[in-house]
Formats: sequence, structure tokens, C-alpha cells
Amino acid sequence: MKPVSNAYKQSMKSILRNRSHVRIVFSNVDTEAAKNGEWVSNGAMGYSELDTVDFPYQYGETYATLELNRWALDGKTTLLPTSGPMRDGFVSSLISDAQGNFSTTAVLVREFSTPMTFPGLTLTFDTRTQEWPLRLTARFYLNDQVVASGTVQIADTMAVVEERAVSCDKIELVFEAMLPYRRPRLEEVLYGVKVQFTSDGVLASTKQSHDVDPLSRRLPKESFQFTILDYEHNYDPDNPSGIYVFVDKNAPVSIQFGYELPSGVVEWLKPDKYVLNAKPTTQNNQASFTGTGLIESLTGTFYKGRLGRKSFYDMAEEVLLDANLTLTEQEEHPWVIDESLKSMFTTAALPIDTHMNCLQMIAHACRCRLFTDDDNIIHIKPFGVTVIGIYSGIWTDNGHLWYSEWNTVDRGNTAAQSYVTLELNRWVMDGGNQVVISDDPVDTGYIGSPLSGSDGSFSTAPVFSKTFDVSHDLPVVAVRFDAPLKEYPSAIRVRYYSGDILLDTQIVENIDSPEVMVSSNAAFDCTKVEVTALSALPGYRLRVGKVYYRETDFTLDFTTIGENTQSISKIDQLKAVSVARYSYSPNSDTQTLFEGTTAETHFHVEFSGLAQDIQISVSGGTLISSEVYARAADLVLSSGTKTVVITGKTLTESSVVVSYPVALEGEIDKEENPLITSDEMSQALAAHVMRYLQMRNTYDTEYRGNPEMEAGDIIGLQTAYTPEMDALVLVDEITFNGSLKGKMKVKGLI
Repeated sequence: MKPVSNAYKQSMKSILRNRSHVRIVFSNVDTEAAKNGEWVSNGAMGYSELDTVDFPYQYGETYATLELNRWALDGKTTLLPTSGPMRDGFVSSLISDAQGNFSTTAVLVREFSTPMTFPGLTLTFDTRTQEWPLRLTARFYLNDQVVASGTVQIADTMAVVEERAVSCDKIELVFEAMLPYRRPRLEEVLYGVKVQFTSDGVLASTKQSHDVDPLSRRLPKESFQFTILDYEHNYDPDNPSGIYVFVDKNAPVSIQFGYELPSGVVEWLKPDKYVLNAKPTTQNNQASFTGTGLIESLTGTFYKGRLGRKSFYDMAEEVLLDANLTLTEQEEHPWVIDESLKSMFTTAALPIDTHMNCLQMIAHACRCRLFTDDDNIIHIKPFGVTVIGIYSGIWTDNGHLWYSEWNTVDRGNTAAQSYVTLELNRWVMDGGNQVVISDDPVDTGYIGSPLSGSDGSFSTAPVFSKTFDVSHDLPVVAVRFDAPLKEYPSAIRVRYYSGDILLDTQIVENIDSPEVMVSSNAAFDCTKVEVTALSALPGYRLRVGKVYYRETDFTLDFTTIGENTQSISKIDQLKAVSVARYSYSPNSDTQTLFEGTTAETHFHVEFSGLAQDIQISVSGGTLISSEVYARAADLVLSSGTKTVVITGKTLTESSVVVSYPVALEGEIDKEENPLITSDEMSQALAAHVMRYLQMRNTYDTEYRGNPEMEAGDIIGLQTAYTPEMDALVLVDEITFNGSLKGKMKVKGLI
């Protein structure tokens, strides 16, 4: 769920919505240029960090230096540290004179090992103090000949050099004029241009679709499409003066939705980031683009799997490192692997397959969801929704009455009656919602033993908490108190923990209904939530009928569902889950895995199957070095024609299938994953799949569309027979064609 204001939520529920807005930022860049070559200057300060300007690095405060008006110690700048990393982008050692001119101009040069292609440069200067050079010249070279050049007059911290470099092996940037007594500064270089398309301009339509399998038995499908009006045919491949040739299929692109609040202010949601997966197509003066999440862009081949016991964390990290992904703005890898994978192990080697397919196998074996978030960061994260639709874990409290039932709180207590007790105004036998406690009370929920005083305060405040089996994001915790008698505390406190670390504290006062929703923007990866009643009615015991957790307080009800668009499907009853446990045993005989001649000096060989005890012999040349894997080998050889012979012992794969019964009749689910090599992983996967597949109802619907929603959110759902149930968003599709429209597929968590 994307964070939004309460004003946004309320207005989106209106019968007549206000106007929605969309903007797309398309970075038309050469994504390989930033990895090719390095910048060289004719003078830089000691705290310059030229290697940060090729990526969107998030710098800290600027340093106080002895330049005009840059030494003011006003709390906005910092002193140079005496040691440690000092990062401030590029800062030239050359300084302008009183007129802003240079006796020696500051120059940056970058040479590429292979020619690059990009439609200009986007340069970002000193954004922290809002300063920039006044004039800059960029020259593009090929074989030491200038093939394009341009001089730009600059009036902002960002400038675009629009000269197109069809083929370029060197760039030269010359800073020609500055403010008086200033050093040239450069924070970022983008090898291309940024283009923004808006719904108030040339943007015609957009479509986003996120489909994430909670069991990771298949890859997520995270796609994005948009169409623009292209009357100038800039993106037409037949236009020789267009920019079609410069569009990189891996170029970053983002979409951001905005909504006009009743005040007239447009509230912009956090953007979703993708990468293009193809060049645009054109028709009828329109250009259409398609993109994917980062996972689906990992189409390279991984062949470096090794035999031997290893953690799934190390295996996933090995795959992602091999994919050679660009670092984030914080100079971090664009992935998050859950720590729980460090305690899960396999003895298998990954097959030779795409990086994305290898990640899918790992996520499936570890009972994790595989997805990219809105920052296009890859996540491998445990999926912990149980069969009853509530996150599994253990309830604790500081005292309760004998007929309390925590399990009915988990299941969503729907009892229409409350029990008569010796509390103020709770002994009235009027035939209403109060009944005498039976010997075997049911659906009681939680009843705390601490009793409030005559002023509603507690000498010992009732406290209850739940510790989860796996960590969860808890932006919204909903608590339903005594719904039959409509009684509730007047104030509560909710604390969120990750292990022993307190993440956030939220206090809700002036409660005016039996159900309260508590929101937090810091409750991510929680392992425990704790609720305390701070004050209540006089002579009151805390009663809780239901606690549930969602990524949003959004309910997909009949006020937003399209008429006659809700349909339901139900999978067959689950009879059993069978899981194959694999083992790999070496054959006793040594076999020839490869034999052939080559003139290559860097030689890659893939075997027909798993092998170990590998030996390499080379005749007619020399084996300089080698990297041997379970299914392949990389060799570095001397020049000339050589004969290479690789021998080893092949391994035989076998499996034992164990069936875990659920019911006498129904379908048998078969789980096959060659990375499952232990009884522990097999049993855990079976239990995980059982819990999920026993939730049989899936609902498809069209609705008004809300960009706040994301696949994987827990929301409320109204059906023809249920006023509200918990539901897991499996597929979320949002289209914009002048107005918003959405489609959802959700799993009923009952």
C-alpha cells in the first residue's frame, strides 16, 4: 500500500471523484555507459568523488569551503571531516575570478572502451546550494575526432545537452563560466535525456498490472504500458532524424499518480519504477512503450551453481551478484533477501537457467514471495498468511478471565451477544444482547482481568500482544472491541517491534466506535505488536472481538465495485500435498564431459548434467586458469588452436516423494523443486502449501481504481453473502485513459 493522507482516502470514497493526474518520467539513456570507463579531471579537490556522479547517489550536506558565501556556518553545511570517506560529487580545484571567468577552464574527460550511443547528456550540478555553471560546452569524440558538440547556457541545477552522439568513444565537458569565486561542481551525469509525459500533455493512456504468486510457483508478472501522442514521429523507427535509435530497452521509466483534493491541491503518490523491455512501437501518430519490474529484466543466464551444502541466502546473493545490477541511489544493491534464508540449506546446485528463473526456484523452496517494490527493488520475503486469514503467531496478555478465547479473536469473532458479568451496567437481563455465561462459552474473544476505576483509569492497564512467526508490514492494525454492546476504551496505545527494537508507538485518543484502525508509517518488518488500553468507561474490562492486520484500511465494497462485475471461482478441495525430496549421487566411473578443439583464449563449456571431480587437460597449448562449476567451466587458454578434454564423474538425480494428507477426497497438489534436499525443507513446504490452498475462494472484480493498492496487500472485501472479510490482493491492474479504472483478483482469507 502506498502512504496517502486521510484527505485523499476520504475524497477517493466520494460518489463523484475529483480529477486524477498522471506523469511519466522516461530516462532515454544508454544504461551501459555508466559502467564503461571513468572520468578524469584537470584538477579536483581532495573530497571529490568522481565515481559517484555516474549513478543517482544521495549526497549529504555540502561542505563549508573558502569560496564566496560558502563558509557561512548556518547549520546547513558541514565541516570537512578529518578522516573517513568524503563524498561531494565532483568539485574542481579551479576557481573563477571576480567576473566568473577562468584563467584555466575546468575540464572533465571520459573515454569508453567501446563506442556508446546516447541522445545527449543530462547534467545535475549543485542541488544543495542551488548553484550551477553559467555556460558549459560538451564535445563528443570518435577516434579522436569531434563528431558532435554543443554549448549550453545554464539557468538551473539541471541542464540538458541535446547533441546526439550516434557513436562516441570520448566525452569532454568544459566549464566556461561560473558565479564569481566559485568552483565547478557536478553531482550526476545521465547518458541521455529525461523526458516527462503528463496527462495534461501528450500522454494518451497507461496500464499497470501486477500479478504475484504468494507461493512463488511461477515468476511474478509486473508490467507497465503507456502510449503518447507522437505527431513529430520522434519514436518512429523510419524517421532518420528521430530518437528511436537511442531508446535503450533497459532504460528506467517511472509512473506517478496524483489526485486533486477538495482543497484544489494535487496529492502525488509515490512513483512506481520500471525498466523498458522493448523499443517503442508506432501507429496512427502514437508511440507505445512497455516495461517490466526488475525481476523480469533478468534474462541473462546463470551457470555458476556449485555442489555442496550452502544456505539459500548465499545462493540467492550469488545469482543476483552475477546479474551485475546497477547500484541504487544509496550505493546499495537493488535487492533485499530475508535473513531467514540464512538458516535454510540445500546440497543441490542450481540448473543452468535465467537469473529470474533461478530466483523463482529459491523463493519457492523457502516459502517466500518474489516481487519488486515500487522502487524496483527485488524482494525475497516470507509469506505468512495462514488458512484463517490472520498472520500466525502467539498471543500473550497480562491477565484475562477464564472464558477468554484468543483463537476466536484470530478467526474474527462474529458473536451477536455478550456475557453478563459483575461490572457496571453489565448485569441487566433485559433479553437484549447479554446472556449468562455457559459452562462451555464460545466466541467470547478476549476479556482482560484488569478492571477500570470510577474515573475510567486502570491501576494496571490491560495489555495484550502478538508475536508473529515471520515478520510482517503492519501499516494498519484494526481492533474490534465489544461490538454487541458497543463498548470500547476511550484511548489505546499500540507499539510495534522488530525483535527487541521498538519501531513505532501510536496513541489513539477519543475513540468513538467499537472498531478502531491504527496507522503507522514505520511499522515494517514487525515481529510483534502490543496494544494497551489507557482509559475506558468506569468499571470496564477490556474486550476484544477481532484483531486484523492490513496494508490498508481500504475495503473493496459495492460502492466501488462495478455493477455485476464480481465473479467467484473455487478451487477443488485439497486431498493431499506431495513434495519431492531430491538427492544427487556420483557415479563411480570417470567420463568424458567435453572434448574438442578451439582457437579461443576465453572458452566456456557447459556439461550435459551435474558433475564433480573434474579434470581439465589441454594439448597444443596451455591452461592458464579455470573456474569449474557443477554444470559448466570457464577456461582461460593460451593463443593458438588447442584440444581441450574435460573429464569427471557425473551425478545421478533421484527423488523420494512424500505425501502429506489433508482430506479423504479432493485433488493432490504436487510440489517439485530440485533444490529441496532435506526432510526439514520438504515438511515446511508441505505445511505452507497446505495452509494456502485450503483458502479456496478467489474473487475477480472491476472497480473504480485506486493507485494506493498493491499486489500482496491485505484489504477488506464485500461479497453478496459477507459484509466484510480479509482478502489478499493477487492481481492488481490500473488503467488510465482520462480517468482511473481498475481490476482486482483477490483471495478470500477464510
